Amino acid sequence: MKHLPFESIYRSNYEVVEERQGHLRLYPHTQQLPVLLRALNLEFHGGLPGHIARVDRRGDGFHKLLLRMATISYCQLFNDARKDELRLFPLPDPDLVYRLAVVQQITEETRRGPAHQFRFYAGPDFSPEIRLSGKRLVFADHVLERFSTRVPNHVGADLSNLLHSFYARSVLALPVGPGYGLIFNHAGSILAFPFKETDTEFFITTCLTTNEINTLRQEFPPRALNFHYGETFVRPTIRHWLPTEWMLEFCKIWERKVPLPPLAPTNEAQVNWPLAASRLKDVFTASGHGPGSRVMFLDQVVGPCVFDRRPGEAEPRIVEADLYKKALPGKADWDAVFAGTETPPA
Repeated sequence: MKHLPFESIYRSNYEVVEERQGHLRLYPHTQQLPVLLRALNLEFHGGLPGHIARVDRRGDGFHKLLLRMATISYCQLFNDARKDELRLFPLPDPDLVYRLAVVQQITEETRRGPAHQFRFYAGPDFSPEIRLSGKRLVFADHVLERFSTRVPNHVGADLSNLLHSFYARSVLALPVGPGYGLIFNHAGSILAFPFKETDTEFFITTCLTTNEINTLRQEFPPRALNFHYGETFVRPTIRHWLPTEWMLEFCKIWERKVPLPPLAPTNEAQVNWPLAASRLKDVFTASGHGPGSRVMFLDQVVGPCVFDRRPGEAEPRIVEADLYKKALPGKADWDAVFAGTETPPA
């Protein structure tokens, strides 16, 4: 049974242990989640400037975005270096206030081999199940292995990068090889994750880069999927992005066989989190953000993916069905196609 020393000045002489439930292995143990999160939050919030640490649901978009940047930065800085194999993930709550979430990896021994699911614990009042367009995500062990070997990762960072590749991006399902795959942009290239689909689940089978994708075909309209919290999902009719445009770009990247870039060198020195946190506002404002910036859920779907606008930038509101009506009039009942009640034309 796995047991590793917890790395925190707020909880010394404490070990993170694995939980066993029949054919299930859970790491970290469910009963440890509140203890671990409390210690990590003390480290995180203790290093933040007060105007960021105090952000709550009443905060404006600019300060919520500052907290988002701080949460993402903290997760990136500390995930890779942790010897206790804990993984943190930044999640916005329903009020768009970002929180640290401890990732609990659940591994089940099945006839298909080990299968993995991930839970996100951000406190007793916010521990959402993240689904993809109404369905659970389950990863074959092969996915983790291939992502680790095919995608450039620093030592210990592969699982963190895999989670970020999935749960913080827009995603399309397109024909890949003999079946379908979830397609994500990744570091200027793309990754494909072939899957088997049931009424309740996406079972992800492997990870492919442009080198391993033999065929990637277009579909009109492409199937766009959304990550969200909880079981209930309603397909958005208004989006912040144009799935067809993304599909065409993904296909161009595959045709050109754009490779994943090499890894940038890491800073081996110990990170001074309070110093890094004190510089966040200057870095953020240099990118054009400031008072008047806004943050919203991507496609107005409450979940892990958000969309931001700088001061004065308009919010895009794209109704893809209307675009298809203009481009391909009479080809199909596009309202019904995008509502999912009619099969797209061949």
